[in-house]
Amino acid sequence: MEPTRSRAVRYARRRMSLPNVYYRAGSGEPLLLLHPFALCGDVWKPVLPALERRHEVFVVTFPGHMGGDALPSDFRYDIATSVERAAAEMHRAGVDKAHVVGNSLGGWLAIELARRGRALSVVAIAPAGGWEPGSAEQRRVVRHFTSMRRQLVVGGPLAAVIARTELGRRAALGRVVARPEKLAPRDAAMLIRAAWRCAVYRHVLAAIPQEPAPEPLPRSPCPMRLVWGTHDRILPPDRYSGRWRRVLPDADWVQIERAGHVPMYDEPEAVARAILEVTARPARRASAGVR
Repeated sequence: MEPTRSRAVRYARRRMSLPNVYYRAGSGEPLLLLHPFALCGDVWKPVLPALERRHEVFVVTFPGHMGGDALPSDFRYDIATSVERAAAEMHRAGVDKAHVVGNSLGGWLAIELARRGRALSVVAIAPAGGWEPGSAEQRRVVRHFTSMRRQLVVGGPLAAVIARTELGRRAALGRVVARPEKLAPRDAAMLIRAAWRCAVYRHVLAAIPQEPAPEPLPRSPCPMRLVWGTHDRILPPDRYSGRWRRVLPDADWVQIERAGHVPMYDEPEAVARAILEVTARPARRASAGVR
């Protein structure tokens, strides 16, 4: 085992030198994890042990987000540009394709990477973009994040203090997770601080009304799954899942009971299971001789 572990360490160092890749562990087919808007790669910590037993896991933090690289001043804030950048970084990392899992904004990017042929499989957890341009649903999302930004001006610097009490966690994070009072104070403070330190917050928010609706993908290029928490208060499934289910008619559908918008903190075992069931599918097809 020692030679394998040594090679893995060298491999990790080569990967870790790339922009925005701040965590790599495990072995197996590559699995790329993409976080929600205004958060960071730390949101995946609750599910990492289960995923690393089956995959070489790469966790990234988007540019302009807490812990990520800065973006150039002329960066165009749209999905197409963001996906092109993600695909370019995969190429630089020597990864042609990977299993891609994303939550919220990360889920939308995961779907678009599959559209470009860069995904072995996709699990999109409460993906953003499930609204018609100019619709009430789109306006509701913009209002939510605008209100949150105003609250962060005051609450961001006090993240550690707010996170100490159950009342503070419920007030600050009740729309992010279903049971914020059960969050560890350290995790709660990270979620508040990440949103506060998101340097591209206003740019992304301004870009939402300009973004065209995702085009239908009538035939999935890889196994795909849509996952939603039943208690998602940011993108409730009854208002935001319908468009994606029409855009991705081949994708299967899983709901996680008692889980919010970032379900890794509410039901980590269910989230890991929903992911690993899908990432195993290409291997089963290959072993059965199916193409």
